[in-house]
Amino acid sequence: MPRELSPPSGGRRRAAVAAVLAAVAGLLALAPGVARADGGLVSADPPAGAVLTAAPAEVTLDLDAGVDEGQSHVAVLDAASRRVTDAEPIRAGSSRLRLPLRVDAPGDYTVAYHVTFADGTAVTGAHRFSVGTGVAPAPLDDAARRASTDVVVDAHGHGIDGFSAFLLFVDGAVVAAVLALLWLRPRGGRAMVLRVDESRT
Repeated sequence: MPRELSPPSGGRRRAAVAAVLAAVAGLLALAPGVARADGGLVSADPPAGAVLTAAPAEVTLDLDAGVDEGQSHVAVLDAASRRVTDAEPIRAGSSRLRLPLRVDAPGDYTVAYHVTFADGTAVTGAHRFSVGTGVAPAPLDDAARRASTDVVVDAHGHGIDGFSAFLLFVDGAVVAAVLALLWLRPRGGRAMVLRVDESRT
């Protein structure tokens, strides 16, 4: 005898929509930080274009918001694009990063940084200062700036780890399943009924 199967109720459809929203929120949480629109960097020491007679003991960056120390990276490069130090920056307060370094030779030095903020946004940039030369550092053209910032972006790439990739896969599967259910929902307010002939089972 045929038996009628009713489609999911309105409550179930609302739950399905909630599941989609939760999955999308999960995807957004795992996405890389977006570029900060308002610049992010307030000041630097040494500042861009500084002509120093003595080598600085550290580089400091002051930002306009709280930073995520674990996801922020700063490098100081010499004229041959070699790192002066392998140290990682230290957060001082909520919005300042300090990078201890030791400069042993005169020349131009490039500060490259990739800073991730507590809200997930990020800022990337570079500037130069000179030590012991008595003249301003050579300007950074676009190619040199890109090469410098690639050091901090690529060497410490914020890729998605295996577990996060698995979560992305699960979220995608949930979204696909729920969208399929929504696609099959009744249209025009009319109930969709499935008939199953139990006599054939």
